Amino acid sequence: MKLEASLLSPKAAFSKDHERLKYLERDHRLPYKRDVDRILHSKAYSRYVDKTQVVYLVANDHITHRSLHVQLVSNFSRGISEILKLNTDLVEAIALGHDVGHPPFGHEGESYLSQLAHEFHHKYFAHPAQSCRLFTHIEPLNLGFAVYDGFLCHDGGMSGCRLEPKFNKTWNDHFAELSVKHEQPNKNFMPATLEGCLVKLCDTMSYIGRDIEDAISLGILDRSQVPETLLGNSNSEILSRLACDLIEQSYQKEYIALSEEAYQALVTLRLFNFKHIYRHPKLKVESAKIRKGYRLLFTLLLDDLQCAKEKSYIWNHYIYNKPEAYQASIEPEQAVIDFISGMTDKYFIRTLEQLVVPQQIKIQ
Repeated sequence: MKLEASLLSPKAAFSKDHERLKYLERDHRLPYKRDVDRILHSKAYSRYVDKTQVVYLVANDHITHRSLHVQLVSNFSRGISEILKLNTDLVEAIALGHDVGHPPFGHEGESYLSQLAHEFHHKYFAHPAQSCRLFTHIEPLNLGFAVYDGFLCHDGGMSGCRLEPKFNKTWNDHFAELSVKHEQPNKNFMPATLEGCLVKLCDTMSYIGRDIEDAISLGILDRSQVPETLLGNSNSEILSRLACDLIEQSYQKEYIALSEEAYQALVTLRLFNFKHIYRHPKLKVESAKIRKGYRLLFTLLLDDLQCAKEKSYIWNHYIYNKPEAYQASIEPEQAVIDFISGMTDKYFIRTLEQLVVPQQIKIQ
């Protein structure tokens, strides 16, 4: 820890300021490095492997899934953080864990679950808040404040070309922002650290070019269609030029920034992706089924839990091995939200089939 004073920027997140909510722990690792290890060894992290990033239900092993996305965000942001002399362990922890709250079928699935959550539980669902909830209530890891703060604040990276941290945030501020997020899921919060701001921006920067490459490999986009900007039209060009610009604009500053020119180019590419990739009709042919599947699965699980309680499907496949505090306090609607949001794409389909499709009867 003593070396950090000479190695890191004065406004970096120092290990001596690492703050856990419940209790302090001693270990041979620095505290943010321990947070990284806990995230990597969590069950939630292992489920990334079959969670949609953008493209779902397509038989192509080279298409980006959530597991690869968080690794790309981590790799990209850590490389920049080293040059900016920020805490790379904190950057890695936020990057690797920020999307664990994502439900099946990416942002599309999130919109369906959010509608159901508001209808049945009077709260909207937002994956940044669920990432915090997952590692505090469902699979408690006792991570540092700056890590949870980074999770909650990671979305909204395109709100402007300069991200200025709110350095003096407290746990009470964090809990207040969590409450607001359930009422206003698109509410944009600024992280408490430069590291959080870096991941917030790198999250967007990491998927723009990668999604273009995926779309080209699927044949739904031609590279000649990509708008001409100063960032280029390939993932490698986009990342390289954004990284150089971000470092130049942010070095020895108390904020993370892009130049206005680079930011506007990124906005152009993001708008292009929404029009030509994220809403492409060939990628949405199963959307109606997924939406119906969400509602059907939600209502089946909720009715079963309310009627059968500890004999219900969700209790015996999910709640039974959760912490005692979770079992004692969980509301049925929240339990269903937690269960579905933690599912992989394949497990979602498999559970729906098991509950809806008639199965072979075994007499003996």
